[in-house]
Amino acid sequence: MVQDSPPPLPEVRSAGCDETAAALTAYRRDAGTSRSGQAAAAQQTYSDLMGAGLNAQGAVGAKIRRLAAEFQELSFRLTGMTGGDPNQVIADINTDVAELNSLCASG
Repeated sequence: MVQDSPPPLPEVRSAGCDETAAALTAYRRDAGTSRSGQAAAAQQTYSDLMGAGLNAQGAVGAKIRRLAAEFQELSFRLTGMTGGDPNQVIADINTDVAELNSLCASG
């Protein structure tokens, strides 16, 4: 008698990956074109990422917390609370999102 092989196990993603992906998707959807709208969306994303980072560990957790800080800085720059070019922060965010995507894809 031949036994059926068990079904493959579902892919397990690191804690925080799905929540972070949802926060980033919401930012892209909600930011709009005005500085005030982008600042509000960045502040909400900061809050969402802080929550996502609570259960995340290791490199994934560190990257999520770094992204949270970058979104907070982006909000500050967009509202004029701090000086500096928001595009510099956006470049850092894009780099860190790519690195996080790689970390989340690897397990």
